[in-house]
Amino acid sequence: MGISCVAYAVSDGNIRRVLADPPLVWRLVEPEDAGLYLAEIGYENSPLAPEVPTLVYTGHERYLLDLDRLWDGLGACLRTCAPRMPCFFDDAQPLGHIDVGYGPALFHRASAMARIAEACAGIDESQVVAALKTANFEGVYLGDVWESGSNEVATCLKECYTEFQAFAAFAARHKLGAVIHMT
Repeated sequence: MGISCVAYAVSDGNIRRVLADPPLVWRLVEPEDAGLYLAEIGYENSPLAPEVPTLVYTGHERYLLDLDRLWDGLGACLRTCAPRMPCFFDDAQPLGHIDVGYGPALFHRASAMARIAEACAGIDESQVVAALKTANFEGVYLGDVWESGSNEVATCLKECYTEFQAFAAFAARHKLGAVIHMT
């Protein structure tokens, strides 16, 4: 067990819809379970339940990034490599107030994802791995693991960064934002 992180590439329009109707966050993070939305609005198992709204996605939305429990260490390494880059985790805004696992979902609009992708384009895997030696892991989830700087950690970090970089580039290319879900 631990705090895991997944993110979805989502349009600014769908982010606006969820901000306007916060229970819709359940249709984003758990789209197969309409009951979560109904429970949030007080109609769980009610015959008077309204029709459950859906979010309409473009063909590029819902691209998934699964960072599992590596998210915070990656964030520390990226802060070391690109201190002016918006931090994917710390600079994200709450997508409403509803606890969807470990706090509310978070979001970045498409413009922030474009800045993140641009910064990541100038960072290669070797720079991220080198950051293991100088990054500040104080208060970072699984900080002792990251501080070890083992070959296994370096390999995991490379894979994690490659996926993160691809996600950011995808979001930027398709003018999408991101929704982050911690569980």
